Amino acid sequence: MTRELVTVVPEQSKRRDELKEFILKHPYLRFVSLVGIDLLGNDTDERIPIEHFLKNLEDIFAGGVQTDGSSVNLPGIAELNDAKVDFIIDFDRRWVVDYNHELQDENGLPTGTIRIPVFFRHHDHFYCSRSVLQDTLEHVRRELRPLLAADSHFLAAHGIQDADIADVYFTLGTELEFWVSSPAQHVSQHELRVTQALKESYWKRTRGAIRTCLEESLIQLQRYGLEPEMGHKEVGGVHGKISEHGRLLDVMEQLEVDWRFSDPVQAADNDILARFIIKDVFMRHGLSVTFVAKPVEGIAGSGKHMHVGMGLLLRDGRRVNLFDPNDPGLHLSNFGFGAIMGLLRHWEVVNPFVSHSNSALRRLQPGFEAPVSIVTSLGVDPRSPSRNRTVLAGLVRGDSPLSIRFEVRAPNPHTNSYLACAAFYLAMLDGIRYAAGRTPAELLAELSKKPGQPATYLARDREYLSEEDIFEHYTEAERAARFGKSPDTVWEILTHIAEMPELYRGTPMSEAVVRSFHISALNKWRIDTCAKEFGTLRREFGELRRLQAGENALDEKRWSEFERLRAELLRDDEEFDCEMTRLVSLFDTKRYAEASAGLIAFRRRVAAAREAYRVYAANLL
Repeated sequence: MTRELVTVVPEQSKRRDELKEFILKHPYLRFVSLVGIDLLGNDTDERIPIEHFLKNLEDIFAGGVQTDGSSVNLPGIAELNDAKVDFIIDFDRRWVVDYNHELQDENGLPTGTIRIPVFFRHHDHFYCSRSVLQDTLEHVRRELRPLLAADSHFLAAHGIQDADIADVYFTLGTELEFWVSSPAQHVSQHELRVTQALKESYWKRTRGAIRTCLEESLIQLQRYGLEPEMGHKEVGGVHGKISEHGRLLDVMEQLEVDWRFSDPVQAADNDILARFIIKDVFMRHGLSVTFVAKPVEGIAGSGKHMHVGMGLLLRDGRRVNLFDPNDPGLHLSNFGFGAIMGLLRHWEVVNPFVSHSNSALRRLQPGFEAPVSIVTSLGVDPRSPSRNRTVLAGLVRGDSPLSIRFEVRAPNPHTNSYLACAAFYLAMLDGIRYAAGRTPAELLAELSKKPGQPATYLARDREYLSEEDIFEHYTEAERAARFGKSPDTVWEILTHIAEMPELYRGTPMSEAVVRSFHISALNKWRIDTCAKEFGTLRREFGELRRLQAGENALDEKRWSEFERLRAELLRDDEEFDCEMTRLVSLFDTKRYAEASAGLIAFRRRVAAAREAYRVYAANLL
């Protein structure tokens, strides 16, 4: 009977009378949850009994649901003394049904909750990630129209006139990576590093419970209308061991799942839904899933590559890709060049909405197929794009001109897709304004500039285009000189939006939104560092023991060196505060610049202490 369960509320059932009929027809639907997204990307989830929902349906449809918004992450907007927030229903996006398979009715059917997407309204203004993205798309659409009307070169290249254009459309696609493990996994980092270096896991055949869960996840995504395109093993992971009962043990593998693009708001909703589906499927089979950007130090992290596109819907029903030059000898149209130039020029003020956690920053390291530099790749030949996996954002194209898009590789599974996408499009819009009226050849020449060469739009001291392997071809110093220095801490990323960036002025990414996000992200960084990172370090170093059996004089000396480092890092005494205690004090007093500088030095010392213990233990047989 599970196959008969409804997964999506039909469009025609989103009206008052039809929704009542729909709910009564499916008695296993017991709850409603109004799902809004705060500025850090957290989704609200509550349980409204279906009887109460139906009783108040007319009021909910007309004016939403009033709630205490102080618990929603909107600092500086909804505070304890001004906490009223209304949840306003979004009728244009998909309403899905979430099932609790552990609570079944008398017919053995799971308990269903209708998840209805909403916007947050506070004092007649909308403040949430979903509303920011929706309003940004409308803003970009409105700003593009006069630029299109005035650009005779682009219109002529496609054989159209401004009067032929009915609308501007936007697309967002997602590639989601994640790690899977058995709850009590015993896989060593050494095993993981070896299999990664040898690429023993990438695109390999899945087995046992991993295969079952991957296939079931794809089937479920299809049932929910996400149109999955592929699932496969990623670069990280090791083969599980087989128990005497034929079950897989010590599972730790990295997987990727992709599904079809959609309009950006729906695509971001789909992103959250896909994570729920995948996590629930694996959990039912006794496996744990994490979407953390860097769950294991020294091993490939998980990305969420975002494919961003724009196009025109014509009155005769045809579509034209805004990035398509309609010329096989060119990589991009002038608007396509403008879009990527805008994204690269403004990346420092876009990045806070993409990577604002310690885990996200740890993922962006050389050698793990994650971008570390503000640079793009177009491909040596327009007819055969390279799909360079070492750049920040690369050109992707297939056989159809409608497939031309940019793959932004910096996001991770916990990136707030709504705000990140809004920032992408605002940066692209700025570049498109510059590109309007210019030729693709002019723009390619500027994009191809070397450091020190003059440029009208891009920075004089930067390089922005490379077809090389960014990790292998350049040293760290060369990358910094050509593409700019990579940030070392979350604070260095967030400083770029400490003051309102010019890019966002007069847009739905308002000063109130940017300020609230900045407060939230700083607080998250403080807690993430002091509670999670420091707590994990204390446990890790507390478990490192002296291996006295068989020690010689050199071993004793090495142990003493490790003990000295550990004490300086983590142990207070009557006259001395350790480095961790001093850092916590800086965070508590909000001296973030000092905390950032101290954290860089602290992490280097932690790495030295780890190496000291490794050298000590390796010499003991």
